[in-house]
Amino acid sequence: MKTLDSYPSLSDCSAEQTARIIALTGELDTKLRLVNLGFHTQGHIKIVMKRHQSLVVCVDGSRFALDDRLAQFIKVEPLS
Repeated sequence: MKTLDSYPSLSDCSAEQTARIIALTGELDTKLRLVNLGFHTQGHIKIVMKRHQSLVVCVDGSRFALDDRLAQFIKVEPLS
């Protein structure tokens, strides 16, 4: 069985890649911010665009811009 540390973070994925959210990590306020934006475990996420230190992602039909720092708190399992 994989440990949480063995999963890549969203910031490690490339543009146009689809992944399943495994866990939201970090402090409680960080987790709550991500949940309030619509991120949840077992949800699917697609990286629409990745440039420098920012990503545009699509979660459940909604697009969000995230900085690389926040994306590091989202552990994923790449699907494509």
